[in-house]
Amino acid sequence: MFKFIHTADLHLDAPLKSLALKDQGLAEMVGNATRRALETIVDLCIEERVDALVIAGDLYDGDMRSMKTAAFLLSELERLNKSGISVFIIKGNHDAESVLTRELAFPPNVQVFSGHGECIKIPEKQTAIHGVSFAKPHAPDSLLSKFKSPEPGYFNVGLLHTSLSGSSQHDPYAPCSIADLESHGFDYWALGHIHVRTVHSKSPYIVMPGMPQGRDIGERGSKSVTLVEFDGQSVTIEERHTSTVEFSQIEVSLSDVVEWRDALDAIKLAISNLVDERSQHKIIRIEIMGSTSLAWKIRRDFDLFYEQVSGIAQTIGSIWIDKIVNKLEPISIEIGSDDARSELINSMEGLLENASFNLRAEQEIEEIISELPPEIRYLFGEDESERSHAIKVFLEEGIKEISARMLSGERETSS
Repeated sequence: MFKFIHTADLHLDAPLKSLALKDQGLAEMVGNATRRALETIVDLCIEERVDALVIAGDLYDGDMRSMKTAAFLLSELERLNKSGISVFIIKGNHDAESVLTRELAFPPNVQVFSGHGECIKIPEKQTAIHGVSFAKPHAPDSLLSKFKSPEPGYFNVGLLHTSLSGSSQHDPYAPCSIADLESHGFDYWALGHIHVRTVHSKSPYIVMPGMPQGRDIGERGSKSVTLVEFDGQSVTIEERHTSTVEFSQIEVSLSDVVEWRDALDAIKLAISNLVDERSQHKIIRIEIMGSTSLAWKIRRDFDLFYEQVSGIAQTIGSIWIDKIVNKLEPISIEIGSDDARSELINSMEGLLENASFNLRAEQEIEEIISELPPEIRYLFGEDESERSHAIKVFLEEGIKEISARMLSGERETSS
């Protein structure tokens, strides 16, 4: 029997990216989340008494230069060494950037594969581990030709860091197809690079384990590793959760809600439904939507609303708000109303379709952009088309803000 943990893309000491990390206490608490994930993986290896830990690339995050990070990594690998657990590592595109790691003296249980392709046989387990590392940060061509043929009579495991093929979200890194992997003859392909867990095939097993710890709202959900067991005849796999910080995004409809407290209660219920025991801390992005008479008041007093929602999250558990995205729409104002404020709002909205107004707005905003610090000019886009779109969005938001301030008093009185 051969039993191992398959992981990839730890991005050790990569900073978590979240607006919620403006909270100093939270930043300190979760700043070491990737380290905690590695500790959890090592604990799991020891508890499950596995034979090996397999890391399919991107153990590090770019050009790692911190000696503290290196010392932490070595201490965790030494824990596995003392437990008699082997570690097999291939370098991914981020690992290939690291200068410091080339000089690390790993414990004797660690095998880092070269860029030429190697096969490590474990005769007592009738297992062969094959791996090819990235020699450079970019590998635009397939690496499959560097893998040796399967060892006859052995359980053959292949380690490959790859974007596979046909993924529009990833640049080509050692591209190959599922059919290419299936035809190579290995029993299990331990992949890495794409941060979403996917079992691409079960005969043979071709597994992208995802990452053990998400880093931002784009890497939502509980993260995990894959526990693999070969009993001499068949292969079984099991997902095991490892993230200590989980990013989530929820949508909350406030349609027809008329009271401030009712809006907060709706959000409280939605947050409560996220609570589970898998991750110690959660960072949530909330999208509020729907048509409500509260839209004006929430927009006007958004800072208060945000603070109250954050307070509610903290009472539920170790939950922080990354951002509240306000997509609320006010209850429509009848066109043709005699109310002067309604007429003014309708006039402002009409300006958005006026070509002369938009041209003048762009000219004036260009002057403003030129006065901004270079590091934030990107907010208006990278080219003329993106700039025009950004300006339109800012104008729309400005009209909503002015409308909210004009009408909030009336809405509060009438409700």
